[in-house]
Amino acid sequence: MIDLLDPTIPMARERIAYVPRPAQIERLRIGLIDNTRKNSDAVLRRLAKKMETVYGTKLEVVIHKHQRAPLKDKQIEELKGRVDVVIAGVGD
Repeated sequence: MIDLLDPTIPMARERIAYVPRPAQIERLRIGLIDNTRKNSDAVLRRLAKKMETVYGTKLEVVIHKHQRAPLKDKQIEELKGRVDVVIAGVGD
């Protein structure tokens, strides 16, 4: 008989109450969260520029954070009231 061991550790699951998505994208104020991976900033800014051209959105805030770190309270406050939607990106 063979015993199998599961090396994974069970993780507690946290429920997240997401904000409803906007009904339309036109003329929204955009916030970007760059995780500082290679090309993340460039991809996000290019996306924001395209959205501005096509939908009339406006880039309001760009936040740079370490790729594995959560946003700091100060960064969250920077977004509140200034943007309608936030786009978080990755690079590589």
